[in-house]
Amino acid sequence: MPNWLIKILLAIYMRIPVALRPALKNVFTKAVLRIEALAKRRQIVRGMRVEFLDFEIAHLLPCEILGPAPDEVLVEAECSLVSPGTERAVLCGLPGARRSFPYLPGYSTVGRVVKKGSAVKGVELGDRVTGRIHHASHETSVASKLFKVPPGVSTEEASFIELGIIVLQGIRKAAIKPGERVAVVGQGLIGQLSNRLVRILAPASLVAVAPSRNRERLARLPGGVDEYLSLVENPACVNGIAADVVIEAVGTPQANAVAMNCAREGGRVILLGSSRGLTRDLDIWGLAQTRSLTILGAHISDMPGKDASPTRWTYEQEGYLFLELLETGRLKVADLVTWRARPEECNAVYEILAEGGRNHVGITFNWKTEKVVA
Repeated sequence: MPNWLIKILLAIYMRIPVALRPALKNVFTKAVLRIEALAKRRQIVRGMRVEFLDFEIAHLLPCEILGPAPDEVLVEAECSLVSPGTERAVLCGLPGARRSFPYLPGYSTVGRVVKKGSAVKGVELGDRVTGRIHHASHETSVASKLFKVPPGVSTEEASFIELGIIVLQGIRKAAIKPGERVAVVGQGLIGQLSNRLVRILAPASLVAVAPSRNRERLARLPGGVDEYLSLVENPACVNGIAADVVIEAVGTPQANAVAMNCAREGGRVILLGSSRGLTRDLDIWGLAQTRSLTILGAHISDMPGKDASPTRWTYEQEGYLFLELLETGRLKVADLVTWRARPEECNAVYEILAEGGRNHVGITFNWKTEKVVA
């Protein structure tokens, strides 16, 4: 649509009473979608998806999207994994996570291909695929950006793909050697996944550090940690850890400081959690310099597109490694799911997350039981 026409329509829209704008916007959006569908000769697909309408307001709503372009596939979702930290941060408007509303949450979903574009190769109808897809019953995606799920990996396990990639690329940057002492700060979903993936590298010892003992049982399951420390019980417990490598899996300035105190002098600290919060009154860099620490950022957006190295694999390489670890049984994740919710329960799910998540770690939406029309 030409910019001049958009400006005219926006000027008209701003003159309409506020109470009438949502309904008018809905009509306009549907009209534009139909014009685009006719112009591109693509079908309109109807489904359901989770939307954040405003701060702390989440609903399951009907939606319409365009069918797949030549290089895309249409995926009918079976299971999507909630990313508790990121989605709670957006929903509650935490610093570093501000977004405009309405907002579509979710980025780790598995489903089946029900339609494919004319140029798609290597993916067939009925194939299970997983990747960056919102919490939605149907969504289109470029086929080359999705992963085919091996037969030996369950649908629920495959829904962990994106968080698995996040953790793997951080651990790779840490360059952990067998026999090193490792600490993981934060025992949410990213922290719990970090425990299990670090364990595969045969550290001499693996220590979990968390505010409370609410998630100790999960952390100590087979493939988990050797020691679990609670900051509430003993705030000074971190001073004796002296870890060679510390993985910070929370993202707050306070957790950054805790992670640095967990490290030995000259140790390595990996900032795996997405940055949230303000750093006032915290001399993080002074602490790092005093202890001669190496601080490494490990955000997924920094992954290389093509050229890989021993400490930096591509998104595709890490994704297929994660699926291989699941298929061979070297990694277990199903027991990290503490709530298998239906999509229509999304309001309750996010209400609990907004309150802090209680004791939940992994939360999934099961879309196979959701009645939708495509």
